Amino acid sequence: MSSNNIDKDHEVHMTGAFKKDLKKMDIWALALGAIIGWGCFVMPGTTFLPKAGPSAIIGLLLGGVVMSIISVSYGYCIKKYPLSGGEFVYADASFGKVHAFACGWMLVLGYWSLIPLNSTAIGLITRYLIPGIFQFGPLWNIAGWQCYLGEILLSSAFIVVLGIMNIRGVKSAGWFQTTVAVLLAGSVAFALIGVLLTRPDFGNLQPMFAEIKDGAVSQKGAVACIIAVACYAPYCFVGFDCIPQAAEEYSFSHKAAIWLMIGAIMVGACIYAAVVFITAVVQPWGPMMLSNPDWATGEMVRGSIGYIGLFFIGVAMLCAVLSGMNAFYLAASRLMFSMSYADALPSFFGELHPKYGTPDKATYFLMFISLVCPWLGRNVLVWIVDMTCVGAACGFTYTCATATMMAKKEGLTGQMYISALGTVLSAFFIILSFIPGSPGFLSVPSFIILFIWIALGIIFWMQTKDRFLHGRWEGMTVEEILMTKMTEDGTIGGYNKNQ
Repeated sequence: MSSNNIDKDHEVHMTGAFKKDLKKMDIWALALGAIIGWGCFVMPGTTFLPKAGPSAIIGLLLGGVVMSIISVSYGYCIKKYPLSGGEFVYADASFGKVHAFACGWMLVLGYWSLIPLNSTAIGLITRYLIPGIFQFGPLWNIAGWQCYLGEILLSSAFIVVLGIMNIRGVKSAGWFQTTVAVLLAGSVAFALIGVLLTRPDFGNLQPMFAEIKDGAVSQKGAVACIIAVACYAPYCFVGFDCIPQAAEEYSFSHKAAIWLMIGAIMVGACIYAAVVFITAVVQPWGPMMLSNPDWATGEMVRGSIGYIGLFFIGVAMLCAVLSGMNAFYLAASRLMFSMSYADALPSFFGELHPKYGTPDKATYFLMFISLVCPWLGRNVLVWIVDMTCVGAACGFTYTCATATMMAKKEGLTGQMYISALGTVLSAFFIILSFIPGSPGFLSVPSFIILFIWIALGIIFWMQTKDRFLHGRWEGMTVEEILMTKMTEDGTIGGYNKNQ
């Protein structure tokens, strides 16, 4: 390597300038892959049909519209603050450092926890599709989940491989994300077309508005059914907010981000709806659900188009899991980088690899703590992830509130009203987590983990507040922060200092 290259690499390491390697397709795939996870293929039988019947399709599409409204504020904030860190940056800009730290603290756990949760889902896929192959070496049972050495090793291998891929550069991570996202969408489309070609009886979808209650199919009001499922929007669509975390790595204008987010959300909503339709239309959905199938979607696909359909659903599930892991590795490491760069986390998280230009130390940290989790069992991880939906909704709220305030200052009435609506919707999702009987109500273990994490955050804040309050960003405008991270060609992502 020449001395000039060494100097440039050293500059990247010291200034925190990312390489601009993410194309529009990569960003769209990043969001879609984070939105569609394991739950898309399991929740139709465990949650959506039991709560609302086939009208869950309408509820999921409505949820997509709600999240698209919220994403408009994200698109606006990305243009105003084209920095990695997303909600952490927005909260800091509008509400100050205490709010920024609280928002970032909740989001770090949320993004990180989805990495090991997705990795353990790979073992679940093998239980459904090739049972027994990785269920060797029984270890212990934690919270009702039997841990097997084989599944732990499988999960750990994917954690390491995807972590190394993210360290070696966002270009390879982006290429991988695009490939698996296209495979995901294509596999679901194949299964849907295959089921439709069998000419199923659409009468199997009746009654449209009903629930499984007390061992029977009970009629339920249309509005109640639709709202019951739409309230799951933060759980189903969390992940589109990965897009602003990579804002410094765009190879295109930040103006396009809003349409990429809305596109990913609506494609995600259609995939959710398609899987519910497939599950409900093959047989009369009520009797099918009352028979308590182990995996309703898989059994309906296999019964309709055979093992070839089950294979494609398996491919879609694997792609959903891997794309989710990849997306949340990227989002969590960029958020940690931004918090470190602002002196809210230890400084070594704010350094980039001298060759690859990625936050390697943050990624290694995420990798190592993720490797611990498969040993704890999947149910413990589910408790953590359920709790972190509160953090995601907090991020939504801060972003929409920031956009509301900025739009009001700039006299953008339309943007202000849309962002204000997004703020109300986001706050509503937070409230749902604390209302008994609501779709988002936290379990007792999730509440305990939430309070522990908040307590740890308070302790950590007391230790770091002086450095953060008077750190690198003190008194700086977003333009000045951008200038400290400016790359050689004068841009960060699509941001140009001459515009």
